Amino acid sequence: MIKSRLKIIHFADSHLGFDFPLHPRIDIRRRGPDFFTNFYKILGYAEKKRPDFLVHSGDLFFRSRVAPSVVDKVYKALFDFVNKTGIPIYIVPGNHERSRLPQSIYLAHPLIYVFNRPRYFCFEKGAICISLHGFPFYRGAVRDQFKNLLQESGWHCSTSQLKLLVLHQSVDGAQVGPSGYTFRNSKDVIDIRDIPDDTAAVLCGHIHRRQILYAAKVPVIYPGSIERTSFAEKDETKGFYEMDFAADRADSKKWILEKIKFNELAARPMVDIHLKGIFSKSTLKRWILEQCQNLAPDSIVRLRMSKENNGTVPGISLPFIRSILPPSFTLQTGLEFRNSPDIKSDTI
Repeated sequence: MIKSRLKIIHFADSHLGFDFPLHPRIDIRRRGPDFFTNFYKILGYAEKKRPDFLVHSGDLFFRSRVAPSVVDKVYKALFDFVNKTGIPIYIVPGNHERSRLPQSIYLAHPLIYVFNRPRYFCFEKGAICISLHGFPFYRGAVRDQFKNLLQESGWHCSTSQLKLLVLHQSVDGAQVGPSGYTFRNSKDVIDIRDIPDDTAAVLCGHIHRRQILYAAKVPVIYPGSIERTSFAEKDETKGFYEMDFAADRADSKKWILEKIKFNELAARPMVDIHLKGIFSKSTLKRWILEQCQNLAPDSIVRLRMSKENNGTVPGISLPFIRSILPPSFTLQTGLEFRNSPDIKSDTI
């Protein structure tokens, strides 16, 4: 009979602060609020479901230097959540934060735990001890250093009944992009065979596509990013994982991942529109409207250019194109527009 159970909510790669300018040069729909909306939805869901704790596996912010007001906005949400619910959250810094979270008095809350170095934290539930081991994103030959980093995190010192590994790294077998590029046998990729057998699960970030790998019987869990950060992710479902760990029916001293559920978050549709041929303003307007008439009203539209046009549309600018699109759209341009000064000069 199962005697004990542990519920965790696991998310990662929230990239908060992305496309969230404090003093925007132009009045357009930004993508930054989308990321905050999903971030708040996860916290709201956790408040209702009452897990034992939350794990954020890196890239809480979209880069290392973020405006103080954005930092406060993020940390206050976390502070208010743990203060109201009493549910702790464990955070590992990612590569976008350069392995170090911005400092704030909000982080001093006793229920916010940060893997600011290789270390472990203990969580007690009744007579059960759970240890969470991890280290900040390691830039360099993590394949060679992984065992040392694991040792520094106190892995072999812990005698807890349930051991979790919290990382923001690539692991052998992880896949990204529309072509399914697979990370394998590289100095900046962890050898999946080095993950200890006594790990209940690896809660990982850094890879934006949700997926579960297996190191023997140990699940390596990537929840993916909470919103689409680029067109390489345009067909990916976004969300977070909710998981239950329980004492094994056959061996009460052994804990297993008994149940895992992916909770989908709303992600704005991303659509490519390909320009072909030479357009005047009037024909371009008519053509774009035809291409957009069946798109969702909150679409993110990327304008692409055929090779025949050589990346230029004479006399056409981003303000003109935006004037055609509904204001609820977000406009992006492909790299081929780098030779078009009228397009390139208008900051998106």
